[in-house]
Amino acid sequence: MSAATPEDLRWLDAAVRLATPARGTTADSPVSAALVVNPIDQCLIARAVTARGGHPHAEALALDSAGFDAAGATLYVTMEPCASWGRSPPCVDAIVRSGVMRVVIGQANADPAQAGVAEQRLQSAGVEIVFAAHQASAELNAGQALRHVHNRPFVTVALVVDADDTLVDPASGTARDWLDLERARADAIIMGASGARTRTATPVIARAGLATRTPLRVVLSGSKGVDRRLNLIGSFTGHRTAVIAQSDTAVDAPVSVEVIRVPGKGGRPDLAAALASLAERGKQSVLVEPGPRLLAALLEADLVDAVTLIALDGAGQGGPAAVADGRLVDMLAAADLEPVREQRAPGANLTIYRRRA
Repeated sequence: MSAATPEDLRWLDAAVRLATPARGTTADSPVSAALVVNPIDQCLIARAVTARGGHPHAEALALDSAGFDAAGATLYVTMEPCASWGRSPPCVDAIVRSGVMRVVIGQANADPAQAGVAEQRLQSAGVEIVFAAHQASAELNAGQALRHVHNRPFVTVALVVDADDTLVDPASGTARDWLDLERARADAIIMGASGARTRTATPVIARAGLATRTPLRVVLSGSKGVDRRLNLIGSFTGHRTAVIAQSDTAVDAPVSVEVIRVPGKGGRPDLAAALASLAERGKQSVLVEPGPRLLAALLEADLVDAVTLIALDGAGQGGPAAVADGRLVDMLAAADLEPVREQRAPGANLTIYRRRA
């Protein structure tokens, strides 16, 4: 098996950029992009991203678009192609039929039923395989790996705070736009019951063009249970909602709201069990919009993979303190989360934290 070339890595970078906007749209299928490239002149022949809902897959779409021009070409894919029937035919069959001579793969498939099978079948058909160990491809589908290996989704915590580290519920502006983008990339939004009671707005995407991307909204029940007086549960929005509660906690919800029972203590669901219940339902990436108690519990349980911190200029917003003592950034550092990207806009600053490798 040959190593990836610098040109290979550049094409995989391009594939990740193509796939990134589709995060949160492919259900329980990986977010994948495929590029068909002429290896002689390094010109792009065709490209595709896994369709909304998870099928058809990117490889099949790109090869169909390339047609006869795929023969002798190189196929770049962010994820190891599937090799068995599901909602779509095996992508390896489409690759063999196309006449592609070389496949460069950004990330191995974490699904035990798929891992390594494509490599064997493609090599048997005379197709050269390159596994690039491409970090950006791995990050694109980190939730898929966690779901198959650790039975939980990738957990991103979203926090909007003012200069005093008090939590803010943004109704509009840059902070709301950034928050809506994070919501659009997730398979579910999780809130604690106390936070859902105090917030003035329910977690839906208001940004133009993204309203249909509002994912499943999940309320974690507290010791007092939840009922339909909670706006998120009792009001009709047209968006899917679920409640995760300890086995014997009272839940009064309409039949349209799914109630998920998991083990817990003191009336509160166990966080690891709650995340496992979502993983078992195909959720690969979740966004948590916590209050201070839920934030502390997630960090203590080492269940946070990334944090989107939106810091507003100015103080005195009047919300609850994000942390009981000290500074929020110190709490994130103590949890082994480090800043990896920052973006500035008038009146707000966005910092992305990731778990240290």
